[in-house]
Amino acid sequence: MIHGEAAGCCGPVDTAAPISVAINPEARVNVARTATRVESLAAGEWHTIDVTIVNQGYVTGQLAIESAPVPGVELDLPVHELTGEPRQEGGFRVRFDAPTVVDITLTFRALGALGGLANHSSLYLLLRSTAQHRRPLTVLGG
Repeated sequence: MIHGEAAGCCGPVDTAAPISVAINPEARVNVARTATRVESLAAGEWHTIDVTIVNQGYVTGQLAIESAPVPGVELDLPVHELTGEPRQEGGFRVRFDAPTVVDITLTFRALGALGGLANHSSLYLLLRSTAQHRRPLTVLGG
């Protein structure tokens, strides 16, 4: 993968997502980081991490994202329905309880195309949270 591009069925696919997932015709999954960085995230708020899905085999079925629990971190990992389109946008959400740095292991699994015979791929994602953004106080004068 070169500078935020993921290989597609017909050539490179430009993406601003920090994660790309490629699914080949046998429903094998290959997940990789792109050149796009995930900046520090404010603790206490939900943040979406974008994922670009490049479906080289026009596979239909479900793409699941799994992770072991991480103390102090909530993960919303939805199942994505693969439509068979060559490219889909997806993602997941993360929220931190407090400022910290964590290493999250995400496993992507594609099911359905070969009767449940799925290969998987894992990605190690280092995320940092900072103190919650505070709104400036408005002082009313008299």
